Amino acid sequence: MFQNKKILYTILTSLIVLFVGILVLRPGKDKNQKDFESLLNEGKVAESIELPNLPEDYADHKLMEYSIEEIARILQEKYGKNIDNPAAQIAMIEELMKDLPKLYPNDWVKVLNQILGYAFPDKALELLRMSESLYNYNRFRESNMSKVGLMSDDARRAMMWKERYRLFGEKADQIWAMEKKMTVIGDTLKRIKESPAGNLDAKLSNYAQTLKEQFGKEYPRLMENKRQQLTEGFMVSVQKDLKVMSYGERKSALREIRQTMGMDQAALNRWDALEEEREKNWQNQQKYSEKRSQLSTKKGGMTAEDEKQLDALRKQLFGEEADIIKNEEASGYYRASDERTYGVN
Repeated sequence: MFQNKKILYTILTSLIVLFVGILVLRPGKDKNQKDFESLLNEGKVAESIELPNLPEDYADHKLMEYSIEEIARILQEKYGKNIDNPAAQIAMIEELMKDLPKLYPNDWVKVLNQILGYAFPDKALELLRMSESLYNYNRFRESNMSKVGLMSDDARRAMMWKERYRLFGEKADQIWAMEKKMTVIGDTLKRIKESPAGNLDAKLSNYAQTLKEQFGKEYPRLMENKRQQLTEGFMVSVQKDLKVMSYGERKSALREIRQTMGMDQAALNRWDALEEEREKNWQNQQKYSEKRSQLSTKKGGMTAEDEKQLDALRKQLFGEEADIIKNEEASGYYRASDERTYGVN
């Protein structure tokens, strides 16, 4: 009986020590978090003032080159039309939080609150809460950086989204809307890349449909701005398909891909010409590489006469680039060892 009580006492003591240890070692709130809390608890915002005129050349200068009042006026101009959108709010706050801590290391949270109050007095508290959430989210990311690097893509996404919803609620979906869309597109490309060669038309149709579904009305503007990157993304994912094709089949397939991605006739013709040039360059690289390998593996190594042969072949195949290629090889770089990505290089 006495022995059992002694064991129980030891366990309880250990648990108390462990609990106290956790409390002591748990990361505490830093000064910035305390400043956010204090300002939000007080619920006070900077009094509205008459702001100066918009600096004419503000787009050519860094935001922090201006006075606090001028910064508030510039923010009205840049973000005023979309200030109700959480994504626009975060973009503005990120811009402020990028430099304010460097200029006002001891009280940048108070300066931030002042600028937000001057720029958007009716939304100042909402924006300050958003700023606090963003600050805490950035701390979370920094403290988990090494852990995230060891996680799978799915586990990392789950952890980040859990924290985003905890801090921003449903607004997280709006703030990271573009990331969600690009994640779906990235997953689609990954599935295409991992699938067996074949059915290129079906893969292209799947990809184009995914883009339209994700971006809806924004699809035309997206394609106008990112057509080349999105087209190359698909081409990279179907290299298995392109590699097993003849040159003619591949050229036709690349044209079909670019046409489906919305390129006009003039652009398609320019790309056709470029593909012909690329093919010729790669064929020349292959010829040159084979000759160079043949000469360099000779017993006793290359002679002066072999070097002359190689110089002549370089000039014949590469023209003005011959000397550049020779210098590259002298430094240890061989173009022919580069991996070819059809439709990209």
